[in-house]
Amino acid sequence: MPQHLHGLPTRPRVTAHLGNGDYLVEGVKFQMGGWWVMDFDITAGGRTERVRFHLQLKK
Repeated sequence: MPQHLHGLPTRPRVTAHLGNGDYLVEGVKFQMGGWWVMDFDITAGGRTERVRFHLQLKK
């Protein structure tokens, strides 16, 4: 949550490959509504890329 200058209090992890390029990520805990930024580092074929999602969570 950029407005609070800190990240999540948890350590989310990929826990399952669901097929078709889909993965299950568990351990995400949002404490409040507002603007969140989620970064995912994806490694495949010896390369790592970062994907960023902007989320607006409503209470």
